[in-house]
Amino acid sequence: MKLSLTIVEISLVFLVVLFNPSVYSQNVTEIQRWAEDLVVEYAADADEDDLILLIEDILDLFNNPININTAEREDLERIFFLSDWQIENILFKRYVNGPYLSIYELQAVEGLDIEIIKNLEPLIYFGSAEPKLSSLKIWGDLFLRGFYTLEKAEGYKPDEEGNIPYLGSPLDFYQRLNIKSNRGIEAGMVAKKDAGEPMFSKGINTFDLFSGYVHYKFQNCWIKEVGIGRYQMSAGQGLAVQTGFPQLKSSFAVTNRNRRPGFRCSLSAAESSGLNGAYLTMGRNNLFISPFFSMNRRDGRNNSDSCFSGFKEDGLHRTKTELEQRHNIQEFITGGRISYYGKQLNLDVGHLNYHLNKALCPNLEPYNKFYFSGTDNQNSWISYVSGFQKCILYGEVAFDDFSHLALYQGMSWNAASGFTLALNYRRIPVRYQAPLAGPMTESSSFSGETGFYTGITWEFPFFTVSSYFDYFKFNWVKYGIDAPSSGFDWMTNIQSGNSERNWHIKFRYKEKPQNTQFNTNENTVFKQQINLIKCQYRQNIAAYWQFTTLLQWQLVRGDTLNEKGNLISQDLKWWNQKENLTITAKWALFNTTDYLSRLYVYEPDVLYSLSVPAYYGKGCRYLMLLNYKATKKVHLWFRWARWHYFDKEEIGSGNQLIRSNKKTNITLQLRIKF
Repeated sequence: MKLSLTIVEISLVFLVVLFNPSVYSQNVTEIQRWAEDLVVEYAADADEDDLILLIEDILDLFNNPININTAEREDLERIFFLSDWQIENILFKRYVNGPYLSIYELQAVEGLDIEIIKNLEPLIYFGSAEPKLSSLKIWGDLFLRGFYTLEKAEGYKPDEEGNIPYLGSPLDFYQRLNIKSNRGIEAGMVAKKDAGEPMFSKGINTFDLFSGYVHYKFQNCWIKEVGIGRYQMSAGQGLAVQTGFPQLKSSFAVTNRNRRPGFRCSLSAAESSGLNGAYLTMGRNNLFISPFFSMNRRDGRNNSDSCFSGFKEDGLHRTKTELEQRHNIQEFITGGRISYYGKQLNLDVGHLNYHLNKALCPNLEPYNKFYFSGTDNQNSWISYVSGFQKCILYGEVAFDDFSHLALYQGMSWNAASGFTLALNYRRIPVRYQAPLAGPMTESSSFSGETGFYTGITWEFPFFTVSSYFDYFKFNWVKYGIDAPSSGFDWMTNIQSGNSERNWHIKFRYKEKPQNTQFNTNENTVFKQQINLIKCQYRQNIAAYWQFTTLLQWQLVRGDTLNEKGNLISQDLKWWNQKENLTITAKWALFNTTDYLSRLYVYEPDVLYSLSVPAYYGKGCRYLMLLNYKATKKVHLWFRWARWHYFDKEEIGSGNQLIRSNKKTNITLQLRIKF
């Protein structure tokens, strides 16, 4: 730990001496509110690393506002709450009337109400349509964060032979540095050590995660951009490649088209996600070519000289066994894409080669019979987006090894003022293999799935209704489902209000196939029924107070199941007149009969971190978060959170076992803007 602090101190001195201060504003309150709206939607269907990637995308929008007068469709598509039709209207109004001069002119754009314009304001600026070269400006962020659990887990205690399973300290440490300029160049670095992992010893010579990137965006040149280091890649609807956060179903029912940028440099702490190499985009006018490559070292389980049984995705290297699995597989990816951007049609054609230095040889089971195995795979894709009148069509066709064809086709239609309809159809063959894919599907192992999705958003005078219905069919057995099967997912969300007062009610009913629980001699599949009701109300009180009340109920039935859960939580937030001190307190009481009836709740956390835990069992949860802006350049966070269970005397299992019914976490974070 002493050595790491020395490195941090040297970095601080270097930055202060080399760069002139530059301050940019950021509305942290809006970041937290948007993060809650999105993350809670995805928590049940995504892992923590994917959710962190989502938060990174949201924060990047705040840190890098978009010039509304030069933005292309692809730039505005990063703003997740804008529908395809609203984006088209913004671009059409600019084409007809010329550059926007102020935020007030957006009121004339069809489909943009006052609340949407308020949400847009911190994400855009009204620059010149032909920006002039100004003097060099450099700015950036440095984050230092420590996370610690007060109660000691068994992994930090000597076993019967006197050995301590975890080789490192219980401190979780994170460091992030991001530097940007107004000349198109930016760079970043991230370092992380998880709790229990060694650092600068025992086979890890630096931090367990240590990576970064350099990115340059050219102006008035046939080379558009170049990125070196860690990056995310997306194409079409994710049938061939989607290394960032995959598209999932949510209350944003009509914005389910994959709109993530083709390439984006990343500082995510998700160790198993993303590419590590370089990409280049070059071309002129509407046609661009982008070659790319990646050389990644990944974790493999049950490794031998010639093969391994599967990837280890959690990124943890705390014990001798986990260290032996660290970075023992080399992954090579090469490819290229050609993109055409027209007024009414965008096309993207690409191909990639995927290679492992050792063969992937999973333990053969019926459900993984057609999964990717071996060392090599190829994927090709053709995707398009086309807009005319009030309708946007999009789709993708993808191949593996030029044989099995996967199809994704969708439509978004602004049928009337305040009413939008979205439709899409997916068909992915059982034998289709794509190691980097991440399309919107019901199953995480997407092959062998056919589905049809319908989503609507209907705006009424005092409230808005969003709803979707997704029918899915599995054409082969899945993990925990021993026969071809089908199911459906239905959700309706009703919301109303503004930034001062808002409420929403969400209903979700899902029928998903599962193996029977009472007769293991037969491959009997039943329909598991999941019912969820969520009610939330938020209001600002006076000038400096805000409270949020949340109620949730969940009922899981089917076969012999009859599990239920309920939760009530109360948040209270206060900030002072100068808005340099914010204190948030949270209390929750929960009661679930089983893990199947678990409930997810978004919790306030420090910037660039995330907390959406699963509440199950019987107990309560306490939390306090303090954010203090000591100066315009120095921000401090302190977070204290505790679980208190009523129905158990121990928490966790194995090396993570805590012999107490309480678990307390403390987080400290420092941010320095320069």
